[in-house]
Amino acid sequence: MLDDFLILIGRFHPLIIHLPIGFIVLGILIEFNSKKFKWSNDALKFIFFWATITGILSIISGFLQYQNGGYIWETVQNHFLAGILTVVLSFSFYLKLIENSLFKPVPRNFFTIGNSVILLIAGHLGGNITHGEEHLIEPLKNLASFNKVQSKSVKYYSDFKEKPLFSSVIQPILDEKCVKCHNSKKSNGKLKMHNSNELIKGGRNGSIINFEFPEMSEMYIRIHLPKEEKKHMPPKGGKQLTREEINVVSNWIKNGSSFEKSVNEFKLDESIISYFFSIEKPFYPIENVSTPDIETIKKIREKNILVNPISKSSNFFSVSSLNYSKFSDIDLSIMSSIRENIVNLDLSESKVTDSVFFNLKYFSNLTVLKLNNTNILGQNIDELSQLKNLKRIYLVNTRFDVQNIEKIIQIKGLEKVYLFQEDRILKAPLKLPNNYEEILEFGNYSLNNSMQNKKS
Repeated sequence: MLDDFLILIGRFHPLIIHLPIGFIVLGILIEFNSKKFKWSNDALKFIFFWATITGILSIISGFLQYQNGGYIWETVQNHFLAGILTVVLSFSFYLKLIENSLFKPVPRNFFTIGNSVILLIAGHLGGNITHGEEHLIEPLKNLASFNKVQSKSVKYYSDFKEKPLFSSVIQPILDEKCVKCHNSKKSNGKLKMHNSNELIKGGRNGSIINFEFPEMSEMYIRIHLPKEEKKHMPPKGGKQLTREEINVVSNWIKNGSSFEKSVNEFKLDESIISYFFSIEKPFYPIENVSTPDIETIKKIREKNILVNPISKSSNFFSVSSLNYSKFSDIDLSIMSSIRENIVNLDLSESKVTDSVFFNLKYFSNLTVLKLNNTNILGQNIDELSQLKNLKRIYLVNTRFDVQNIEKIIQIKGLEKVYLFQEDRILKAPLKLPNNYEEILEFGNYSLNNSMQNKKS
């Protein structure tokens, strides 16, 4: 009975705390205008007396809320101490106003400025507890980065379909919408949701997941309640789950709340998959690169080297040296200032050698490299293993040595390598890593006997 009464008092803290704040703010305003008001001194005595009384009540109710609200002491201690200091300053100012001898030497400005500063600090720390650590700083950060390009990481279905749905989709939703109030430092209702173990454990009223009767799960029920309902989660003032997020969390709960089953095993609707994942990876990189200097482009074009953007709105370029037959290894240096912009580079029929790979490894966004009809042997081709975006290499009609296939295999992320030679037959080594039989294209096709019989 007593415990319930103390919990009730604690829950009045958000209401009571506004009383001393109001008194102190009013007192500060009157103090700043004290020369205009003859009655200011008597008013201030009344105001700071009651600021002290209501401040003490706020400290008591706040402490009771801490004890019964699932808060960690490290989270509330600074706010608690700031509240005590606020009461001390208010009472000290009251004693100053009634001409207590102990406080006569202290200037009035000390109390005015001190109360203003400590009130801001206590309020900010209280806001951190209630609304999250960056509830004031976050908007400032957003304003500061208003003109900056915001890049959001993209999840591709092909990368995540075999990974657990919980860690790939569910936990990120909880992190964004729920963990702010249910974490290791602050756990409303003694519920923590920042990892699977805490989620299973549940809060004051037990587990929020019912594995035997999934649709009776507290978590399932609360996200489906109307926003106006008191028990709706997240709370009305918090960031709400989208329709797709509600659907995927519901799907996860109804199908057993597995922490291990993959995205693919849950057989989600296409609309949900497309909401959380990008179905197809873009062929070219999606990084933002700066616009290259126009004068540099002009100098490159003066050598009859073609430089064209891959689309009207893109800063990525396709470059070809086909009209500059004398192009050699050293000529690659003229592209150094735009190497991050080049995604498609055609050096076919040029005079480049295997030394060119030592410079090409710095073309970080290079996706397609064409070296057809050159004297390339492939001796240093493993230098390209640093290029994470490289997908296709064309080595048709070159002097490529089949022994350098092992070096090509070191380049991760390749989709195709074209090695067809008109004057000789290149054969793949007997043993190739998985998938490389499809990646290495030798162009030596022959019809099997049954197909030949059908044609004849």
